[in-house]
Amino acid sequence: MGFVEKHIFGNNSKGSHRLVYSDWGPENAVPIICVHGLTGNGHDFDILAEELVKDGRRLICVDLPGRGRSDFLSEPLDYNYQLYCDDLTTLLDHLGVNKPNSIDWIGISLGGLLGIRLAGMKDTPIRRMILNDVGPIVPKAALDFIHMVISKQYTFDTIAALEKRMRETRGLTWGPVTDEQWKLMAEHNARALDDGSITYSYDPNIAVIFGEEPTGEQDLWPAWDAIKCPVMVIHGKKSVVLTKPIIREMQTRFTGGQLKLVHYKYCGHVPSLMAPQHIKDIRTWLDETQI
Repeated sequence: MGFVEKHIFGNNSKGSHRLVYSDWGPENAVPIICVHGLTGNGHDFDILAEELVKDGRRLICVDLPGRGRSDFLSEPLDYNYQLYCDDLTTLLDHLGVNKPNSIDWIGISLGGLLGIRLAGMKDTPIRRMILNDVGPIVPKAALDFIHMVISKQYTFDTIAALEKRMRETRGLTWGPVTDEQWKLMAEHNARALDDGSITYSYDPNIAVIFGEEPTGEQDLWPAWDAIKCPVMVIHGKKSVVLTKPIIREMQTRFTGGQLKLVHYKYCGHVPSLMAPQHIKDIRTWLDETQI
């Protein structure tokens, strides 16, 4: 079963923008909202979605503004957490799942930070949440490195050359990813420029506000403290983003009752969610978690 590509419109300081998402599975199932990392897009969930729809699950895999198929924003400062949350709330309204306990959530890195914000709200629509290698805070050294990487413009002659760089960079910590999956990721992360060269599919202007507010304008520990829904935290043991001290504090402060931690020793930031073991662990948790 494939997906249907759909879109809605969100508001920004200069007008409106198109927000694209992939809709997988039966419309009558409780949707799992899947939100990618800083430079990713909704296609990062394709492998996982292909498997979970076999269980009768529905997945909504969104491209945040400035990524993938969604519109780029003309004002770089609009790439902020409030706009992302507003867009996602508009999406939930559109889907008719804006009431308490209406959705599940899978967030990779940035998508996890957004999930923590929403799950900590009163009457949150999130009934269960999976965080992929992120917690309420991110170490400054990791943020500085990410900012340095996304502040540069990268161009390639071919998609194959882009794939080669992805393997040489993301391949150091992502894992595991097969040759076929690398090829697909490169195709979905490529964008053609006017001169015929290839670059990444995200807007390089996302780096502007990231330099000032990389994790947003608010402390997320109060949001974490307020979360009552079951949470699964996926951790790449080599990660410099989700460290052992952060995990320990998350465990100490969590009062939701059901917190599951899964470690993958062979990768860092982030586990790909494409490996059979990743998919098995997510499927098992969704099947067994009490809600």
